[in-house]
Amino acid sequence: MPYQYAVSAYKIQKSDILATLKCEDTKKTNTIYPLLRYFFVTSRQNNNTIKMNAREDIVFSRNTVEFVTVAAEFCAYIERSNEHNRKDFVDTLLKLLPLLYIKAQMLPDEERINDDDLEDFVSEDSYEIVRMTIFDLLADKDSYLDVFVNDMKYSDTPITKSISEDIADIYQDIKNFVCLFQLGINETMHDAIIECNEHFRQYWGQTLTNTLRALHDIRYNTSLDDEEEEGNEL
Repeated sequence: MPYQYAVSAYKIQKSDILATLKCEDTKKTNTIYPLLRYFFVTSRQNNNTIKMNAREDIVFSRNTVEFVTVAAEFCAYIERSNEHNRKDFVDTLLKLLPLLYIKAQMLPDEERINDDDLEDFVSEDSYEIVRMTIFDLLADKDSYLDVFVNDMKYSDTPITKSISEDIADIYQDIKNFVCLFQLGINETMHDAIIECNEHFRQYWGQTLTNTLRALHDIRYNTSLDDEEEEGNEL
């Protein structure tokens, strides 16, 4: 394949991937899968022709793009959580959250390029909308007892946590990452990956696993099927 054509193909795929991550229309993220498939094939075919620098290797590596895919899907689903009943919501999160955790573990461990703080896209109002929507959906199942929190060092009893608040916290980090990645600026995308990885290790990775335990308990130790049937009868 001619060098010029190979470079052109790479640039087209880069712009198409970014286009699927527009923050104002996260439903478009479903179109990312065929684009990613073609992107990986093109990258392999032209591995000896296209020489990306180290920064681009990180930004558009397989591990990064797969994490972006799951992250965008997670945000899109959370933003549509009011369209689902409690059982479907819990079932889907029990599939999405483990996948998000696995893909986050594959992110590169590198240093940031710039020391400036990255932009936040999730406002306080947006955060509250997500939290309250999930709280209303889970109702009496929202609270759970947690022992994996720093406050337990000073307490003899488990601490009460909120699934809706946990999910909103995770969403805030992931949504900020997705929006930064969508900007298409290599240095910003690079630093967004590094920051997201840092936050994963320091906070939302543990939060995710704690929440996953609580969601598992809701799904398999309570009668969600009976509750849904009663709700439909009403």
